[in-house]
Amino acid sequence: MKSNLKFLCFSALMILSFLSYSQVDQIKLNPEKVKKFIPYMEFKHGGVDYFPAWKENNKLQYAKEMWYYTESFYIKRNYLNEGIVLNEEIIDVTRFESQRKENEETIVTLPGFKDVLVLIPAKNLIYKP
Repeated sequence: MKSNLKFLCFSALMILSFLSYSQVDQIKLNPEKVKKFIPYMEFKHGGVDYFPAWKENNKLQYAKEMWYYTESFYIKRNYLNEGIVLNEEIIDVTRFESQRKENEETIVTLPGFKDVLVLIPAKNLIYKP
């Protein structure tokens, strides 16, 4: 009886590990965007000294959080007639989370920029901070 329980628990853990691994593969990350936003992840998870170990031990969480920083918004170019070009690398999307709407995109204008930040609907997020 005891060995059956151990086998059942082991089997359940194996199935869960395969499911979480496949979820990581399903989250598609743009390598160019990852390079731009990795500093936010490093800062959030202990800095450059601790981040690599955290990333290795938390692959699914890393993929979800990186997706959030890179794909939960986009820049709409030349939305306004005047201003400078918005460099997406300066965007810490968490600052604008309170403005995100549940079912529709949210346009966020930033003073001095002709481009705007567009937040995808909250219902489409795979990770929420």
